[in-house]
Amino acid sequence: MIRPGFYGWKIVIASLFCYSTSVGQFTVFALSIFLIPLQAEFGWQRGDILEATFYLTLTQALMNPVMGRLIDLYGVRKVLIPTMLIYGLLLGAIPFTISDYKHIYFIFAMMGVVGAGSAAIPYLRVAGAWFFRNRGLAFGVTISGGALGYAYTPILVQYMIDHHGWRSGYYALSTLVLFAALPLAYLMLRNKPADLNLFPDGDLKSQISENSDPENTLNLHWTDLVKMKVFYQLFVIFLFMTFCLYGLMTNLVPMLNDRGMTSSMAVSVAAALATSMLFSRIAVGYLLDRYFAPKVAMVCVTFAIFGIALLASGVTGMGAFVAAIFIGVSIGAEFDILAYLITRYFGLQNFGMVYGILFSSFLIGVSIGPKAFGEAFDAQGSYYLILIASCIILAITVLMLWRLPKYENVIKSNDKSILK
Repeated sequence: MIRPGFYGWKIVIASLFCYSTSVGQFTVFALSIFLIPLQAEFGWQRGDILEATFYLTLTQALMNPVMGRLIDLYGVRKVLIPTMLIYGLLLGAIPFTISDYKHIYFIFAMMGVVGAGSAAIPYLRVAGAWFFRNRGLAFGVTISGGALGYAYTPILVQYMIDHHGWRSGYYALSTLVLFAALPLAYLMLRNKPADLNLFPDGDLKSQISENSDPENTLNLHWTDLVKMKVFYQLFVIFLFMTFCLYGLMTNLVPMLNDRGMTSSMAVSVAAALATSMLFSRIAVGYLLDRYFAPKVAMVCVTFAIFGIALLASGVTGMGAFVAAIFIGVSIGAEFDILAYLITRYFGLQNFGMVYGILFSSFLIGVSIGPKAFGEAFDAQGSYYLILIASCIILAITVLMLWRLPKYENVIKSNDKSILK
């Protein structure tokens, strides 16, 4: 049962907005909007400017496990608040500290470090602590903040650039972080329900025994983690998904342009994909609370296979919209499912560390997927072969999801030395 008045839902809504201001939206995504103004003022090459995202991704990948472990040990607030403060200050420093594109590399690298402590991990960790039966839905709503950020960031930044110059765009983003998201996080977020004398899901009395529930008793070290088969299964599953889905997503518009669709129509197809992602995140979160998560994931990935197969057949027009919606269902579900499976297989106590490590599979997929799709097109003159290969890879992913064990079997199979 969902209790709308429960304080945990206020935390989820606050997290949704705060997450919309994180590095993925305000730094990596926003850079594409600043690209032309930076070129116009400094004369830099686009490739040189965009290389900054590599350094951010690298430092974030390295720091995710570290920040995740710190969150597990010391709580969300002690990590989130200071890293968000530094992140906001770095955003505001960009306009008056760069005179060479290498200066952007340094600032982006620093934002990758603090971004690891102020992106998805803390918000998902706190949502997981406040919910048990409705955890999937809480994850889905929280992670939808990413889609919210992608929606309003280009509008805000472009308006500021058009009316006040590119520097004002970064000042606006910095202001949102420092004077909206940061105070909201400080005032609203609490590490766990017990901090306010409450119980998960708003129960009047705790229905989760801290002495018997595996999520509260399992305490893993990274050396225990690397001995667990399910850890490697999840790493490969999400690497495969990210490689195929994000590789396709970044090449979708030019693919449809090549087939004769106008740019405006192709962008509309991409917008349909993004809308499907948003609804999928919430709907899949709801389903995760009611059905075995790997089975939900199998259905979502199967949707993607059908969507990619449609694109491989050469569809345009309405067929392209249907394909995009199918693919969006799978992309939107990915973060929900990853976060949910981590809490079920490895325990909430270890969420930050495990998510930080497994998130590297996402970063690897995002790094190599788009490039692989582009190179496949350069070599073949079409995307047909890489689309067929993606269908095969995702079919293997479905089989791997089918092979995932039941949650309780993972706990039982672990050496008792890792239990408190």
